[in-house]
Amino acid sequence: MKKILFPAAAMLFSLNIVAQGVKSEKFTPFFTKEVAPRMERVIPEPPALTDALFFYDWTQYQWGKSIRDTERGELAVKDAGINAEYFMKRFSPVVERELTPDEYPHLYRLFSRLHLTEQQAGASAKAYFHRVRPYQQYKEPTAVPNHESPTDFTSYPSGHTHASWLVGLALTAIDPAHTEDIMKVAYELGQSRVIVGFHYQSDVDAGRVVSSITFARLQSEPEFQKMMEKARKEYEKKRR
Repeated sequence: MKKILFPAAAMLFSLNIVAQGVKSEKFTPFFTKEVAPRMERVIPEPPALTDALFFYDWTQYQWGKSIRDTERGELAVKDAGINAEYFMKRFSPVVERELTPDEYPHLYRLFSRLHLTEQQAGASAKAYFHRVRPYQQYKEPTAVPNHESPTDFTSYPSGHTHASWLVGLALTAIDPAHTEDIMKVAYELGQSRVIVGFHYQSDVDAGRVVSSITFARLQSEPEFQKMMEKARKEYEKKRR
């Protein structure tokens, strides 16, 4: 009996070490903000309070508040704490497999670096537009009070949306058979920012645009291409 249990225990221990190792790694973005596309040269100014387009932002903000006490609202709160592991968990149901750091370490590394890259790619536009967030404008609480700040005027474009859409695009390239479902989740992750009151709809819409630009820019990065290939091979191997 001991001879049977020992290999199993050793295997579990080994898997645990692998998972801890991947999650404890230090990651870097694929490019820095110094060489990132200047998104403020592409996307338009966010709607001013007196702009007719701002009415849509306002109505979407009201919609978001109206569903915070629902199951969708609860999911939006969870979506506020994004990281590579959360992305894997969020996309798992739609790709019909359990994505975890220990089972898909290369995918975890890819998602981690994409998240960091988004922060670099969106930095200049956030600083340039310096837009106040909805809860700051209306002096109302959000559904994620621990994330609030009175001086964080970086609403436009939405970084959470930028990262979520970027991860969705990458996962779609790896698993094209689930394109629609993957991108639907990526879309929902952006809308969650409206629901919790952290972003206007125009912030989220702009986040998807700049994310697509970031993804296109990444195609010229050899390191990104290498990581995509590793993640793709890993994904295909698990399919068998």
